[in-house]
Amino acid sequence: MGVLAALLTETTRASVLFAQPAAVVDNPLDAAIDVSPGATCLDAGRLEAQVRTWLRRGSVPAEVRVHVRGDEHDSRAVVFSIERHAKAYERRFDQLPEDCTEATAVVGLAVALAIDASSLRSLVANAPDEARPKRILLALQVGAGFQVMPEGSVGPVVGVEYGLLDWLSVRLDALTQFSWGNSIDGTSGVFDTALAAAVPDVCAGGAVGDRLQLQLCSGAGFGVLHAQGRGFAVSRSATGSWVVAQGGVRLMAMLGISWVVDIGAVLPLHVPSFRADTAAGPAYLQPNPAGTLVMIGPAFLF
Repeated sequence: MGVLAALLTETTRASVLFAQPAAVVDNPLDAAIDVSPGATCLDAGRLEAQVRTWLRRGSVPAEVRVHVRGDEHDSRAVVFSIERHAKAYERRFDQLPEDCTEATAVVGLAVALAIDASSLRSLVANAPDEARPKRILLALQVGAGFQVMPEGSVGPVVGVEYGLLDWLSVRLDALTQFSWGNSIDGTSGVFDTALAAAVPDVCAGGAVGDRLQLQLCSGAGFGVLHAQGRGFAVSRSATGSWVVAQGGVRLMAMLGISWVVDIGAVLPLHVPSFRADTAAGPAYLQPNPAGTLVMIGPAFLF
């Protein structure tokens, strides 16, 4: 980095010194650059190719002459000078990279910048932008519950995930589930249930292939559960709080658009039981000791 910083500073200053109106006549690079390698590994052909790459052209103004001289004893030292309109500029490098390809690239960049500092600006302007890490994921899923409610349940889920690190993210799901025709033993009626909950999670993981990511997630769910009776002698409705612990895996597959699959366990912490009044007295349906929630849907990265 020290060599690169030095050549950027010095050659940019040199380009200001030599700035002149554009010449009408150009010379090919092989006629404008001469190389005496000395003890270095520099080669005229390879160096010319590097300069051509940086300049994005194969010629320079006719008045430009570049002389590159490798040190006779130090294989990592080189001096280059550039002449233009009877003015000369010289620069010495004493710590070139040991790798010959890297050393040639560094000297080639220095020469190109000394000839035309705008070559670097042009290169940067034409280079593709680095993709900004996409940290926000919006998932639109359908969730199916097994013993999350008294019976099977289904409902839409909207989730937002924010990446804190490459391997760590936080997530918040707006979960809904609906279940119909649930029954309590010994009763003639049925009841329908509806759940609305917020589920914050912390997820950790990463890529397990070119198009697949795996995360382990853990969190809790906080919501309300509403039940409405049907077919009882007296049908009533009731609402109670719903608090659970959750944990599971998230798979994201990038197949044109991204798809997210979540499979998790639901462990009740504070979940209401269900009661129906009968002639023989109240009958109860206790919450399941554990349930499974599977969610699948497309995901969009921002």
